Amino acid sequence: MLGRCPDVVPASELGDHSYVAYLDVEDVDEFYKRARAQAADILKPPTDEPWGRREMGLRTPDGHRFMLGQRL
Repeated sequence: MLGRCPDVVPASELGDHSYVAYLDVEDVDEFYKRARAQAADILKPPTDEPWGRREMGLRTPDGHRFMLGQRL
């Protein structure tokens, strides 16, 4: 669940806002399919990283960024 803070400046207006969370999931590609189907703001498609993780990045409607990753 993501919270909302309607009485503060949206993260999207703050400029370089750091990532708010990193979620460890079992299947990044399944989350990617679901996110695309919902027209989510995908910052980084599923990518195999040299540190042994498959990761993707998303942005919430308020502008917060977060990553999802799984162990390769």
